[in-house]
Amino acid sequence: MSALSPEGLSHLGFRLFAPHPALTGFVECLWTIGGPGTAPVSSAEKLYPDGGCSLTIDIHQYQTTAWFECNRHPQIQQFSTGSLQISARFTPGALFTLFGLSPTELPERRTDALALLNGPVKSSFQQLLQRLAANSRLLAVTDFEQWLIQQAANSAMPARLQQALKLLRTTEQTVSAVASALLISRRTLERQMTLQTGFNPAYYQQCQQIKRARHLLCRPEFKLADVALACGFYDQAHFTHVFRGFVTETPALYRLRKLSKDEEGCRKFTIPSEALQLPSRKLNNQE
Repeated sequence: MSALSPEGLSHLGFRLFAPHPALTGFVECLWTIGGPGTAPVSSAEKLYPDGGCSLTIDIHQYQTTAWFECNRHPQIQQFSTGSLQISARFTPGALFTLFGLSPTELPERRTDALALLNGPVKSSFQQLLQRLAANSRLLAVTDFEQWLIQQAANSAMPARLQQALKLLRTTEQTVSAVASALLISRRTLERQMTLQTGFNPAYYQQCQQIKRARHLLCRPEFKLADVALACGFYDQAHFTHVFRGFVTETPALYRLRKLSKDEEGCRKFTIPSEALQLPSRKLNNQE
């Protein structure tokens, strides 16, 4: 979901919510689409991988379904109204930490959540789905969030994974250099990251480079050569080659299309200032 923007999906009743502080490190955001009063329309959006996964619940008049989704490659996804969809966008590694699920076990497309969950977690999720069918949009989001908080209550993201993701995201170090900084072998880093996030370190790093490049390309004051260097590419030719292979168009065409369509549509939808705040709420175990 990393490529969506509130402006681009406003006609679908798109709303973005900042998660409760108790979900920091696990959930980037929660969002909803559709619901009562929205016109029956649909929109195709191109989504780019960022290492995260999603848990989406579709609340229809006759049936409530839920699925996990981990897009490891760019893909076109159809969003439509006619039902209320609620989704949590997980940070890289959160799916493994919270539910013991490795994204490598999931196909590229949607996977039934109830088929993957087990034990008490599955039972509590089934109860959640039953409650959501009778809730308004706001109450449904809040109830879903409370369930996620319960799953995160006794969980902690592996410290080594957090350090690896930060180094790969914020520095231009090679994968071998990152492994050395963590005092492990490159092979160990690759094995652990792939298991926990579904991405090997090199591919995750490239996803972050492209993500930053797409953001900078929406700012016309930056020349293409400057964007290339700012994102860690050797030169503009190298940048163009990698970007075209990932996005399926050159940086110049991507910039032209985005700026001519709507410059505001370039903004990443998980920017905290753009997210709506849910009403003040307490954890279920608090007075």
